[in-house]
Amino acid sequence: MSELLLELRTERATRIARHMAERVRACVTTDTPYQHFHLVGAFPDEVYAEILRSMPPRESYRPINIKRWKNAAGQSTRDRLALSDGEMSRVPDTIRSLWEDITAALLSRDVQQAVYSVLQKDIALRLGRPVEDVLKQDAYASVLLVRDFEDYYLKPHPDGQPRVVTVMFYLADEGSPTDLGTSLYRENTLLSRLIGKRFEEIGRFPYLPNSVGVFAVNDTPGRTSWHGRELIVGPSVVRDSIILSYLSVSRPDFGSKHNY
Repeated sequence: MSELLLELRTERATRIARHMAERVRACVTTDTPYQHFHLVGAFPDEVYAEILRSMPPRESYRPINIKRWKNAAGQSTRDRLALSDGEMSRVPDTIRSLWEDITAALLSRDVQQAVYSVLQKDIALRLGRPVEDVLKQDAYASVLLVRDFEDYYLKPHPDGQPRVVTVMFYLADEGSPTDLGTSLYRENTLLSRLIGKRFEEIGRFPYLPNSVGVFAVNDTPGRTSWHGRELIVGPSVVRDSIILSYLSVSRPDFGSKHNY
């Protein structure tokens, strides 16, 4: 797992980071049930088009947790390629430079500071720090390519320590179902929970081309970042995304070892 980089070494990586930081700083955030936002145009248009042309083949990925996420045939329904955690060598040579630049941009301080600046209130709760100190805190990051298939399901959960922010870049094409995004939940009242309805889905990030859904991670009562994914159906449905996780401490191999 890589500490946030202080400099970007290529023009393309610099351009991606600057574009992304500008888009994030201009976004509109939603405060309930916890701080989050969704925006379209996360990458420069020409870079996003190149991403869609340069997706690694399935053999580059590994199951995240075959015991937990598999279909009736025993095949994995959630695979990952940990770009920042030593797995870049599995990306084919012909497209590796693109993914190196994307990873470098996502690990940049410019992007991290932009994300933290718009989610300061809930990040302050997570870190136990005053709001004015949020941008001064150490931050670390992990970048994964994730591919989800039919029968994948993720029950509501808040994300665990040491995560501070979860960022999900949706790599949809124009024909992708728009309802494949991550769901946001609210915990119901005690009465509703007693009759078996613990959570209510109150929103869902739309799975749109070149879009990103972002939320501050929390387990604070009243601000708990409950989220998940309803069952994916359809044999030809594939959900591609990049997951960028910001952490409060350095965790070597977080992306390649963590089961989510």
